Amino acid sequence: MNLPNAISLGRLVILTPLFAVVLLGFGDELAALVVLVVLGVTDWADGFIARRFGLVTEFGKKLDPVADRVSQFVVCVSLVLAGLVPLWMALVLFVSDLLLGVVVLVRKPQVVRVRVIGRVRTVLLMVGFPLLLLVAALWPQSPVLTTGALVVVGAGVLLHAVANLLYVVLVARQPVGASEV
Repeated sequence: MNLPNAISLGRLVILTPLFAVVLLGFGDELAALVVLVVLGVTDWADGFIARRFGLVTEFGKKLDPVADRVSQFVVCVSLVLAGLVPLWMALVLFVSDLLLGVVVLVRKPQVVRVRVIGRVRTVLLMVGFPLLLLVAALWPQSPVLTTGALVVVGAGVLLHAVANLLYVVLVARQPVGASEV
């Protein structure tokens, strides 16, 4: 296993559960924020290292999006359980990922290329979730800051659903087992 794949695997099996434990078990928003930032950095680092040093593997191409989706969902559900995010946001993430996952399993594309909308969605969620934790930790009584953070997360969640629907359409239009979508 190469370094980028080890980073992705660590994100999936160590950092993601650690986030939930720190937020839900200890109720520490600042510590959860630190874990979330590390999750984000490792998400960027594994791809950067893989591309920069020619360490891209078929396993990594499959593992990274799984680690991304699982960590996003666990973070969102944890935030719902902590009372920081409304339930509909976690449901939208789950249903849209489930739909895309089923279509990918049936159609079996080798790679689903990320589109601009997918990148924008990721940025909004990677900014919005930490912002929510920061507001909850430092300014829990500020409805303006809380609402602002929720708007960023909500926009990311809605773009997540739109991006996944786009991917579903693209994958469904490709021949079964197409090499790139």
